[in-house]
Amino acid sequence: MMNENYDIKTKIEIGRQIFENIPDEIKPCWAGLILSRFDNYLKDIPTTIRELFSIIDDKDKWENAHEQFVKIRKFGLDNQEYQPEYLRLAELVAKVTYNASGKSAPFDNDSGYYIASFALKAAEHFDDNRLEVEVKSVILLFNRNKKFKKNLTAAKDFVLYKRIDDVLWFDWDPIGVNDIAPRDEYQSYVPEIFSLVKAKEDRQVIADRLLKLETEDMGMSGTIENCLRIADKILAIQL
Repeated sequence: MMNENYDIKTKIEIGRQIFENIPDEIKPCWAGLILSRFDNYLKDIPTTIRELFSIIDDKDKWENAHEQFVKIRKFGLDNQEYQPEYLRLAELVAKVTYNASGKSAPFDNDSGYYIASFALKAAEHFDDNRLEVEVKSVILLFNRNKKFKKNLTAAKDFVLYKRIDDVLWFDWDPIGVNDIAPRDEYQSYVPEIFSLVKAKEDRQVIADRLLKLETEDMGMSGTIENCLRIADKILAIQL
């Protein structure tokens, strides 16, 4: 296991080791997860970035990431005051996504090596330790378990689990504490919701379970309408 005290921001060799331990088909998802850490810290996410997330979520669209890279680069040139490290990170994510499509004229093979470094440099701008911890946690997501490199199904399930955890934390948050509470506030509920998704239960079943957790386990006054919205967001996750 890599010594996590190494300076990932400055040592490209560490970035290479991290990136190469991720299954090729999962690399766009991993890169997109890192980029999405900044969603709640930016007042307005550029349309070009939102479009990139849509591309990442649909493997059949990965080839469109080449054009999206151009759009992100143009946005950066036209808005030079906007978070340069964040935009550079988005460019790298677009490159990795296009390369994973297997189409001709790929970007440099080492594009993914710099994602970890630029993500942590971008996080520095916000001067928020919680964000840096979130970013580093996703960067090292696959580094802690080497089995994922050879087990695509397990790797996909791992990403799905993480993304469900994100939805419960950032979007569901029935107590309204995701800006002050420890990051693990809702993690005990993730396994059950993950199991429902894997069992291909529909939105109503998932929403009903979320509502029960809110009203019976937490004593909150949740609504089925909001739980259905969260269920839809969970079921929209594609790998």
